[in-house]
Amino acid sequence: MKVGIRIPGAGPWAGPEAITEVSRYAEKIGFDSLWMTDHVALPTRVETPYPYTSDGKFLWDPATPYLDCLTSLTWAAAATERIELGTSCLILPWRPLVQTAKTLVSIDVMSRGRLSVAIGVGWMKEQFELLGAPFKDRGKRTTEMVNAMRHMWKEDEVDFDGDFYQLHDFKMYPKPVRGTIPVWFAGYSTASLRRIAAIGDGWHPLAIAPDEYAGYLATLQQYVEEAGRDMSEITLTARPLRTAPYNAETIEAYGDLGVTHFICDTSFEHDTLEATMEELAELADAVLPTAHNLA
Repeated sequence: MKVGIRIPGAGPWAGPEAITEVSRYAEKIGFDSLWMTDHVALPTRVETPYPYTSDGKFLWDPATPYLDCLTSLTWAAAATERIELGTSCLILPWRPLVQTAKTLVSIDVMSRGRLSVAIGVGWMKEQFELLGAPFKDRGKRTTEMVNAMRHMWKEDEVDFDGDFYQLHDFKMYPKPVRGTIPVWFAGYSTASLRRIAAIGDGWHPLAIAPDEYAGYLATLQQYVEEAGRDMSEITLTARPLRTAPYNAETIEAYGDLGVTHFICDTSFEHDTLEATMEELAELADAVLPTAHNLA
């Protein structure tokens, strides 16, 4: 199993020095991937319930320093050589389609093929409104955007007709290093699981512990079979946030379910960057031996 960490692109250490040092240190001590979350601007009033807390309260203060997701990953890519990179999660439907496809393939090329993209359809209506993106039909638009991006990444001349996007008479080069960029989807609603079954390269749920994961996985397996696909085509990942401890037992529990990528959320709340590095070292000792020894 591969294990990744969230880079300090948001919070008190958001900045170039911390991203560089944390990314290089994570690569040095054996972590397999680096991940960045996605918020563009934080509204001062959020009435939409946050899906990952029991009280529905959003965790980030609107004055929190929060760097752009893709810019932060570009910086991390330049600071490292081998470690994989990913978004967790890129909120695709509030971004411009063609520009986003170009930015993603650019990061992939500049990192020499190290990028995976976990996508969310978004939950905060207020952020859609301030970005001028429609909240309605965001799930359907996300599916179409992924299909359109894959078309642009593969075909010589773009010729794509959808319900929301019509793209014609242009080319987009260079192409992804591996021919495409793996696209994982977040979520565990019926619509999310059916989207994964239909077009996903992977499942990337947030904030569910192994026992809850198992129940949703059984549903996903059913939908994958109905879609005429095989579960071997779906990469299983886990980012439990704080619903499960970061230890060997948790790693083994997810491993028994077929999870091959595990993402840890480091706190980045220490007074010094050295203390953050110590946290990473302790985290590595707690999870990497077990994860890397799984068959």
